[in-house]
Amino acid sequence: MKRILLIAILGLLACPPNASAQQSAKKLVKRGIELFSKGDIAGAIVEYNRALTIDPKLADAYLNRGKARRAGGDLDGAINDYETVCELDPQVAVNNHDITEAYLNRGYIRSNRLDLDGALNDFDRAITLSPNDAEAYFKRGRAFLIEGNSKFAIADFDKSISLDDRNPLVYAERGLAHQTQGHAGEAQKDFERGLKLNNDLRLMLDLHLLDLQMQIKEMRRRQAAIQRNIARLTLDSLPDAGFPCPAPAV
Repeated sequence: MKRILLIAILGLLACPPNASAQQSAKKLVKRGIELFSKGDIAGAIVEYNRALTIDPKLADAYLNRGKARRAGGDLDGAINDYETVCELDPQVAVNNHDITEAYLNRGYIRSNRLDLDGALNDFDRAITLSPNDAEAYFKRGRAFLIEGNSKFAIADFDKSISLDDRNPLVYAERGLAHQTQGHAGEAQKDFERGLKLNNDLRLMLDLHLLDLQMQIKEMRRRQAAIQRNIARLTLDSLPDAGFPCPAPAV
């Protein structure tokens, strides 16, 4: 009897919601959007949760709950919802500014924490979703520069500039990347271009580059520490190369 009941429950779960239930779920999403527009983030999330209880595959509910979660400061929760949207309705995610911005924001936070692997994953995801987003290439280029890969950084800065040539920070950071490669002439041109776009406010660009250089310096320190640990572990694992003690004289 229990087995029959279990099968019946599983059958109900497997069945998609009927038209009436779908309409109810959509009404709840609409109600959530209304609450969100009035600044009631918590109330909006409650309505989206109710909609997903009725229809767990309603992409619009995940999309709007992601927006509400992001507005409430739950960036990881928002991205989890956006990932579900990508699975349920991939076209909704393509060139979607809200979703792309969520990945860029988290990637930038991770980059500032020097979690470069996590940051690059987020920036790669943003570029996959929005391949013509200049900011995505700019921020990924910055992560590459902090990591020490100036070649990849310059490629991303070039791409960002080709999409939007009005951002002075891209020129400043590309100038720093050229400088690390020993290309003084190219670096100077970029610094001058950045100053011109920034209305010659050198202080702002100097502070920005100083912050970036401090992050690069800290990343080099961490990388050097890792290399020292690897070298020490390698030495510790080698067999003892000393000579055996001579046998005592008889």
